[in-house]
Amino acid sequence: MDFPNAQLPELTPLKNSFAVDDVENDLRNLFIDLFESMMAQSAFDLNVIGVGHLGSMDLIRKLVNVDGLALIDGEREETATRYLYKAWKSRNKNGRGFHFLATYLQLLFPNGYAIEQMAQTKAGTYPNQLSPLKLADSTKFSTSRVRVAIDSSRTTWENIDKMAPILSSIIPARLILYFAMLTTWRKTNYIGATMLSGNTTVVYPAASQPTEWENITRIGAAMIGISTNTIYPKTS
Repeated sequence: MDFPNAQLPELTPLKNSFAVDDVENDLRNLFIDLFESMMAQSAFDLNVIGVGHLGSMDLIRKLVNVDGLALIDGEREETATRYLYKAWKSRNKNGRGFHFLATYLQLLFPNGYAIEQMAQTKAGTYPNQLSPLKLADSTKFSTSRVRVAIDSSRTTWENIDKMAPILSSIIPARLILYFAMLTTWRKTNYIGATMLSGNTTVVYPAASQPTEWENITRIGAAMIGISTNTIYPKTS
């Protein structure tokens, strides 16, 4: 359950009731045992059905599936799924928008997604020449299309197709979601060059004098890590 002092019903009044004889006492204990082993969980979930995120994970899974949300797998499943369902149920108070969309994606793919509203080149054929609105200039105009790029190492097109309807229902109806795979390439550039001459390696690092090392190979004196993001649209 979602609060630290949560306890399943225990039928305490029945436990403390008077039993006339051993037969009644055995029947009472049998009923209590059956209730605690077979019905206590259901009774608890029934009491919190209006605030389902407080219930058991079995209840959460059922409610999430009924609403069409995708479950969150992994070590963070319980906490993340509870938060997701709570945010989903309260979203109508704040209208439809990008906040819950970002919340949903962050829970599913932590720091592995990008949401960008797109712009269209004025001279081009819509929507064949789209680019991020944040990079647009006077030659482009804002569109209703929103690109959701998801880290390609964390999902598949099959999973995205399952999530697409619910994600589209999160944002205002005038906006159109489309999806892409995001691949990040990380490259290391070394500053400096290596020369081999006999048994001596000479390294020429940037802005310094050559240094000689006997029988030691030195590759550069500094390095720069560069990340490049590549977007792959879904092929037809």
